Amino acid sequence: MTFRMFFGWIKTCMVIAIALAGTAIVVLDAVMISGAVPAFETANVTVAAVSLAAAALIVVFAVLLLVNSWYKLRDDGIFAMMAVFGDTVAYNDIRRISVNAVTYEIFVAWQKDGEGPETVTRLNLTEKDSKVMLTELERRCAFATVDTFTPPEKKNKKKD
Repeated sequence: MTFRMFFGWIKTCMVIAIALAGTAIVVLDAVMISGAVPAFETANVTVAAVSLAAAALIVVFAVLLLVNSWYKLRDDGIFAMMAVFGDTVAYNDIRRISVNAVTYEIFVAWQKDGEGPETVTRLNLTEKDSKVMLTELERRCAFATVDTFTPPEKKNKKKD
């Protein structure tokens, strides 16, 4: 089973803005290097070329972050792919699964081979995908404890 990562609308919009700004820089640098528009012509083509390459890398990684970030429940564990970076957490390494009762966010506490510090990872999913994944995780992580928590209410900071 594969689940797309969902970072939230604000973070997604920020990544889109970064991709668009990077695209604008690529276009501007290309115009500067080509000399097609005399007003944007540059004598220092090397700087424009380095800027173009850097902006192109930023655009590629921003787009990959948006379209190639997902979780897959494989036979050996949870595989997480974020842009070009992938990692697997074995089901046997998962010690605890905690679920936010309000937002349905899933937090997985795991410890590599039972040694070292425990790592807690938040799974970035929609509420609908969280419910489906939780059912599967409960089935596949036989030794993990599953708990539900209710976060404390946010205090009203306005003073009367």
